[in-house]
Amino acid sequence: MNPTQRIALILTAVFLIPALFFSVYEISSLTKDEKMIGEIYEKQLESILFSVNQYSDDVINDWMSKTQVSLDAAGSDNPGLQNLLALNTPLHVIFYSDTVGQEPILFAYSLDSARIPHMRPAIEHTLAEHDAQIRQLVRYKRSGFQKNEVLASADTALRDYHLVCFISENANAKLRPAGFVVEPSAFVEDLVGPKLQKIAKDQFVLAVYEKGQASPVYSTLSGDTVTTAMLTKDFWVFPGYTLGIRTQGASLQQLVRQRTQTNLMLLIGLDVILIVAVVLAFRSVKKEVQLAQNKADFVANVSHEIRTPLALISMFAETLEMGRAQSDEKKQEYYAIINQETQRLTGIVNKILNFSQTEAGKKTLHLQRVDLAHEVRDVLRVYDFHLKNKGFVCKLESVPVTEVVADKQALVEIIINLLDNAIKYSPEAKVIDIRTGQNSREGWLAVRDYGMGIAKADQKHIFDKFYRVASGNLAQSRGTGLGLSLVKQLLAQQHGRIQVESELGKGSTFTIFLPLATEPTL
Repeated sequence: MNPTQRIALILTAVFLIPALFFSVYEISSLTKDEKMIGEIYEKQLESILFSVNQYSDDVINDWMSKTQVSLDAAGSDNPGLQNLLALNTPLHVIFYSDTVGQEPILFAYSLDSARIPHMRPAIEHTLAEHDAQIRQLVRYKRSGFQKNEVLASADTALRDYHLVCFISENANAKLRPAGFVVEPSAFVEDLVGPKLQKIAKDQFVLAVYEKGQASPVYSTLSGDTVTTAMLTKDFWVFPGYTLGIRTQGASLQQLVRQRTQTNLMLLIGLDVILIVAVVLAFRSVKKEVQLAQNKADFVANVSHEIRTPLALISMFAETLEMGRAQSDEKKQEYYAIINQETQRLTGIVNKILNFSQTEAGKKTLHLQRVDLAHEVRDVLRVYDFHLKNKGFVCKLESVPVTEVVADKQALVEIIINLLDNAIKYSPEAKVIDIRTGQNSREGWLAVRDYGMGIAKADQKHIFDKFYRVASGNLAQSRGTGLGLSLVKQLLAQQHGRIQVESELGKGSTFTIFLPLATEPTL
C-alpha cells in the first residue's frame, strides 16, 4: 500500500466512517424524535386548554361566592347582586328558590326589569324538570362539595342562554337552589377572550366553537374561519361548546415535519461539508506527498544525469593525463567528448538555476516585440548539428511574420526545452514538425513529435514541478522533470499559455500561445 492510499484509509477511518455511522443513527432517530415532539406539543396545548377552562370555572365560582354573600339581603334592590350584574354583562339574571321540591317561590334579579316576567316561567319550568339533578347538587353540598350544573332547557325564552344552577345556604343553614342565566357568546367574548389573547400571543390560535356551527364563536385570530382546531377540549362551563387550539400558520404535523426536515438538512449539510473537507485535505496531502516523491525522484534523476557526464569527463581527462592517447585523432576525439559532456553538464546546471530563479520570482524578463518564426529559425540553425547528430529531421512551416510580446531569451529557452522533449521521447520516429501562426489575439508555436505519446491520466500533471511519468516507456527516459514546468512558468510571466495534445504511441503536440504585438513600438 503506497503512502497516498494509507492517508486515504486513515482519513476515511478517522472522519468519514464515524460521521456516516452517526448520520445513519440520527436519521433513524428522526421518526422517534418526531413522535416525541408531537407528544410534547400536545401536552403543552392540553395544559393551555386546561388553564383556559380553569379560568372560566373560576369566574363562575367567583359569581357563586358573591351571590352567596348577597342572597341574604331581601328585596329587588339587593346592592350586591345589582353590582354583580352591572360588572358582568354576560350575566342577565340571578335567581334563587326558597325551597327544594314542588311549587318553589322564585326570586330573580336583573338590570332589565322587563326580562324577569319573560324568563321567570322558563326558569321555574327548567328547575322543576331537573329536580333530580338539583337534589344531587344538594347531596354534594351537604358532603362539603360545592358544584354547579348547567340545566338544559327547551323553552324559547332560554334558547340563546344557559341556566347555571348551584346550591346556596342561607343564614339558617337552609339549602336552596340558586343560579344564573348567562349568555354564552357574551361570556366568551367579554371574559374568556382577553384570557385567550394573553395566552395565545403570536404563537397559537385559540378559539371557542359551538358544536354544529361552522365558524368559531370567538378566535384570537381576526377573521378566523377555520372550522376545526388541531386539538380540542370540552368547555367545562357550557356543554355544547369546545375550546380549540392550533399553532400559528401551520398545523402540528407540519411544524414537526418542518423541524424534522430542518434537522435532516442540517445533518446532510454537515456531512457534505465534512466530506468536502476530507476530500480537500486528502488532495492537499496527496499533492504534498506527490511533491515529496517527485523531489526524491528529481534528486535521483539529477544525480544520474550529472554523474554520467562527470564520469566521462573524468575518464577521458585521466586518459589524456596519463598519455594513453596514441594519436592526435584520438586526442581530438577525447577533447570533443570532454567538451560535449561539459556542455551537457552546463545545460543541466543552467536548467536547474533557471527553474530556481523563476520559482523564486528572481528572474527578470524584458518584454519586447519578437518575430516568433524568426526566433524558431535561429534556434534551429544553432541546434542543427545536435538534431542531425541525433538523427532527427525537423520541418518548419511558418507564416511570414508573427510578432508577439515576449522575452527573447526566455522564448529561446522555451523552444529548446520543447525540442529536447521531442528528441528525448521519440526513439524511433525521428521527425519533428514545427508550425507557427496567429489568431485574432495570440501568436502560436506548435512542436509535434511522433514518439511515445502521453497517457490522458498523466497529461494534467506533466507541467507540475519535478513530475515524471511513473510507468510505461516514458518512465525509462531520464530527466530532471523541470523542463515543462519551467516552460509553463516562463509563459505565465509573459502572459502566455501552453496546451498539449497527445495519444499513446502516436506522439505529442505542444502548442504555446503569446500575446500578439499590436502596438508599433513597445
